[in-house]
Amino acid sequence: MILTVAGFDPSSGAGITADLKTFGAHNCYGVAALTALTVQNSQGVQSIHPVDPRLLLEWLESVMADGHVRAIKIGMLANRANAEVVSEFLRSHADLPSVLDPVLRSSGGAALIDESGFEFLRDRLLKQPNLVTPNMAEAATLTGLKVENVEEMKAAAARLLQMGARAVVVTGGHLDRAIDIFATDGHLEAFTGDRVKPDNTHGTGCAFSSAVIANLALGRHLVDAVVLAKAYVAEAIRKAYPIGPGRLPLNHFFRAQEAPRAGGLALPEVSP
Repeated sequence: MILTVAGFDPSSGAGITADLKTFGAHNCYGVAALTALTVQNSQGVQSIHPVDPRLLLEWLESVMADGHVRAIKIGMLANRANAEVVSEFLRSHADLPSVLDPVLRSSGGAALIDESGFEFLRDRLLKQPNLVTPNMAEAATLTGLKVENVEEMKAAAARLLQMGARAVVVTGGHLDRAIDIFATDGHLEAFTGDRVKPDNTHGTGCAFSSAVIANLALGRHLVDAVVLAKAYVAEAIRKAYPIGPGRLPLNHFFRAQEAPRAGGLALPEVSP
């Protein structure tokens, strides 16, 4: 069982529902605690409504009381109050693997966390999870560096480690090649893939971080989890289909459509 703590996207391209679909695609059972309700569709975000932090805490405590959560994914937080609840929650469950997708803005530019919440995420929460997965724009905002190419992605990853992150993937899906920079203390590696269907990208950050935590929950090592997540997202982009006139969400269940099996779906063999 994997817990996602994130916002709700009614179009199901990103946020809680995208996370749960990704968990399901990896044969993992997902549970959720919402940080915010958004009004959005394939064309963009119209409004954001953070949940009461007391309700968020009650959700977290209730889900954890069942005793079966094995990993935690953190996405959109909306404000500082919710970020503080999540920070204390992670501190109380530091034995569980966790991944933070530092969601700051929508692709259309809508702010998905307030300024105080961003400062708390940058200065405090960033240090807690096993892995942080910013895209290039998020890495630039977090570090204050320009991040427009591979060398600048490497510099941003190094800065994030200096800021206290335990491991980092800076995702580069907007480059000519889909290059992600993976960095831990003393180790830096680039994973390169083809850039496919660049308009089919609604929720790619959510799916990537969720696929990483699913693979960690399944017992895979961090670097293998990152490689498998990258392969999963690339194929989910490739097999996407439109649900509206705007950006296309990923096809999270492409494996089920291609090769259904009794008793579940097999993960592909992917090498770093």
